[in-house]
Amino acid sequence: MPINHEVKGSLARLLATENLIVEHKKVSTASFDVLNRVLVLPLWEKASATVYDMLVGHEVGHALYTPSDEWDFLNEIPKDYVNVIEDARIEKLMKRKYPGLAKSFYKGYNELNDDDFFSIQDEDLNTFSLIDRINLHFKIGAYARVPFNEQEYQFIEMTEKVETFEDVLSVCRKLMEYIKNNKKDSAQLDTFEAPQGGSGTPEGESEEQYANSDQSDSKSSSTDSDESDYGSGDSSYGGTAGSSTDEEISKTQRSFDEELKELNGETFVHETKYVEVPNIHIDDVIIGYEDLHKHINKSWNDFLVERDAKYWPNPYEKVDSEYRQYKTSAQKEVNYLVKEFECKKSADSYSRSSTSRTGVLDTSKLHTFKYNEDLFRKVSVIPDGKNHGLIFILDWSGSMGDYLLDTVKQLFNLVWFCKKVQIPFEVYAFTYDFSDYIINPQLDGVPKKYDPKNGTISIHKYFHLLNFFSSKCNSRELENHLQNIWRLAYRHDRGSHASYNIPLGLELSGTPLNESIICLHKIIPQFKNQNKVQKVNVVLLTDGEANHMTFDIQLDVTTSPYLGQNRCGHNTALRDRKTGHVYRNFNWNNQNDCMTTILLENVKHNFPEVNLIGFRILSGYEFNSFCRRNFYDESQKYAKIYDKWKKEKSTEFNGFGYDALYAISSTNLSKNSEFEVEEEASDVQIGRAFRKMLKNKGTNKKILSSFASFVA
Repeated sequence: MPINHEVKGSLARLLATENLIVEHKKVSTASFDVLNRVLVLPLWEKASATVYDMLVGHEVGHALYTPSDEWDFLNEIPKDYVNVIEDARIEKLMKRKYPGLAKSFYKGYNELNDDDFFSIQDEDLNTFSLIDRINLHFKIGAYARVPFNEQEYQFIEMTEKVETFEDVLSVCRKLMEYIKNNKKDSAQLDTFEAPQGGSGTPEGESEEQYANSDQSDSKSSSTDSDESDYGSGDSSYGGTAGSSTDEEISKTQRSFDEELKELNGETFVHETKYVEVPNIHIDDVIIGYEDLHKHINKSWNDFLVERDAKYWPNPYEKVDSEYRQYKTSAQKEVNYLVKEFECKKSADSYSRSSTSRTGVLDTSKLHTFKYNEDLFRKVSVIPDGKNHGLIFILDWSGSMGDYLLDTVKQLFNLVWFCKKVQIPFEVYAFTYDFSDYIINPQLDGVPKKYDPKNGTISIHKYFHLLNFFSSKCNSRELENHLQNIWRLAYRHDRGSHASYNIPLGLELSGTPLNESIICLHKIIPQFKNQNKVQKVNVVLLTDGEANHMTFDIQLDVTTSPYLGQNRCGHNTALRDRKTGHVYRNFNWNNQNDCMTTILLENVKHNFPEVNLIGFRILSGYEFNSFCRRNFYDESQKYAKIYDKWKKEKSTEFNGFGYDALYAISSTNLSKNSEFEVEEEASDVQIGRAFRKMLKNKGTNKKILSSFASFVA
């Protein structure tokens, strides 16, 4: 069964009792960034679950207990000595902290030993150096029956008692001294006890026994110790120690580290690229409503001046007239939404109400004292409802052109609703078309929208959020802003039939929906702080998927490194250091796994009190395509959803990162819900028009009622 890396990453975080960042990468050995608290683990695709648990427990032990800045002793102590004794210490501490790990360590090491990871099969352990035998004793223990004499076993007892890293260094120094003295004794035996002209074999030993017992002393190695980032032997917890003799090298641990690399699996395994949400400079992203509408008003006033009023009619007369008509007709739906909201809010308050005694006698009940013990007045306590706030994100992309005006109508209804019930709100539209130079022509370069660095999601330099409306405006200002946006939507919808220009920077562009969701990490706390609200609802009005995104990556293809960009794909994972969540599977063919869904879930994990509500406008073809991608293996569910869509031209989805996602037919959205018939219409025509009006109003009311239940 393949290893679930995210489960093992969670295991590592739990073992560390802190919110470690755990990365699984195609690396040879593990490593730990102490400063950033990032634990990098190899993929270990071929490891069993038991071995994986053992290796994770070992690496977490180093992350918790091994210091990173106390390695200035390497000129006097061999690195392998420290690695072996330190391994014994941190594994003892981990087993003490988590007794269940003892079983994982025991079974894991024995399983690897069965595969001869230590290269001891068919070998005489008496011929191994002392540091190797110590290593085998603490890794596979009694299973290997490692031999020690009385003096050597003292180092086993010392190692069992180490508690601090200073204790580790102390044992290593004593071990060095012992081996050094042992070498001197061996040298004296060779000089004074060997027979003259003989083979040099000590008395009482065969030549073969002598060769075996002394081969580790007679050999020397000029090979530098291997550099690695830290595996089970943790060679990264020390640098190169220069040339070492065989007595200073743990051959068993070197063999173990090399064999461990074989667990990493095939080379074609795609390495996960971990990315993070960037630090957004929100003030450079948002174009405030004052600057925005000042620019719009100036553009249209200049357009009027350029035209000769004697020969050209007022280009805004018709569009403004239609705006006023719509505003009047929309009041019924707005009032309905207000009524639904107040009912939901009152019901919620009533459900949380309580009745308590006041301690004051109720004189109207005194005559019942013989059979009634409750003679005190009571009072109902209704707790105050939570303060509400709404943030709207409007899709200002080219694909919205055919039904932008109809979407804006729905948005206006919600804005008028907020104004009527005095809910603070902000409305933003996302775009790539607006330039910073429009507001400030004196700018020296385009302001950076975020802090670019290796591993962060990239933000386009021309991405902006246009603050269309705000509850901070007075009624007169808001009316002007609503009229401006109506004119824009009308112009995009009617094209050349509207005889006025579109101000610079307000053309429809791409779909930076994902960038807008990332900005919510800054917008939500700022909105809550400014308006003193407790409950925030975020409403996204869009018609489709977002543009693909990239992330910054350090490139070293030239003489000087620079930040390039890679596309976020199926092997990309979003990592949140604050919550500890890691989000995978950026599958663009499935809405449940797409980046938009992942970014919405990330917002929800950071702000669990926030409701995320989506309004998605779809044609019949687009709705079919959406359902096929997401319910292709659930034919019955797909059929049920499609039948409801055909009947009601709208439906509500759960999931996809939203608390509620309302799918609305683009054709139904544009239909007039007023009762309109010609003067000489027949009874059949009148009946058909009446049923059509009721159907359209019924669809709107269902959606509005469901929406009110979320914001109440």
